[in-house]
Amino acid sequence: MASKISNITELFHRFHNCEMQLRQGKIAACLIGFKEIIEKSPAIPKSEKEKNEFHQGVEIFLKSLSAHKKFQEIFGVISFGDSDLETNLEFIKSMICAQEEEIIERVNKENESAEAQRLEIDREKHRKQEELRKKIEQAIGFIDQENLPPAMEIIHESEEIQEAVALHYNDVGMQCRTDHLYTEAVKNYSKALMVSPEDENLHYNMGRAHFEAGDLEKAEEFLANAMKLNPEFKEGKIFYDYLMKINYPLAGPDKNKSEGFFKKLFHTMKLKAEFYVKQKMRGAL
Repeated sequence: MASKISNITELFHRFHNCEMQLRQGKIAACLIGFKEIIEKSPAIPKSEKEKNEFHQGVEIFLKSLSAHKKFQEIFGVISFGDSDLETNLEFIKSMICAQEEEIIERVNKENESAEAQRLEIDREKHRKQEELRKKIEQAIGFIDQENLPPAMEIIHESEEIQEAVALHYNDVGMQCRTDHLYTEAVKNYSKALMVSPEDENLHYNMGRAHFEAGDLEKAEEFLANAMKLNPEFKEGKIFYDYLMKINYPLAGPDKNKSEGFFKKLFHTMKLKAEFYVKQKMRGAL
């Protein structure tokens, strides 16, 4: 429902709505709104500047209105340039009043047409979403059957399909990790990486799965991949630095790895515990 016109701000707001409706070709709705503006305008207090701005806007509006094909279908060819503004406004007001029923009927038809168009757009949107959903399901089905050529053909149709398929396997992998099914987690993350190999988050998740399965070297490998893809990846950097401490606790990657087994195991367990405490405090687990 349109707001009542009780001040200059509302008057200009409604007038701009009329201008927009005219540009959209909604002539009937435009005329109904303009009639109220004509009726209410004299009673609205205006500064001299506001009065001039309003009158200039209305003069331009009337010229555009009279030239519009749909307006001419209702009233015929009319020029508003030969009389003063007040006379023109009274004239168009009387025209609208004389054919108000027809104009209101046109408004209703315009609204019905707009609603029908909206419903058609919604139906088309739903159809496309359903088509997309089926293609995503088909791609996932082919991958699960290890039938990769048709799966990749579907995936390469759009980024939307690629992202949805990768997200599916990432979600399954995360659930497997939560359930401590690390082998299954790795399998699903591998499928996600096959679909989206440049996603640093998937390399990070794969590293986490290998880490939790106890394969620290594999975890380091995937974290290194994540950092190559995105050197600004904050979570990846924290985890990667931590893995470097575990795998090379006393020196660096070139240190001889023949140090005592129990010493390294104790050091690894200690660092693991510290890492989990920090991650839990940060809400990352």
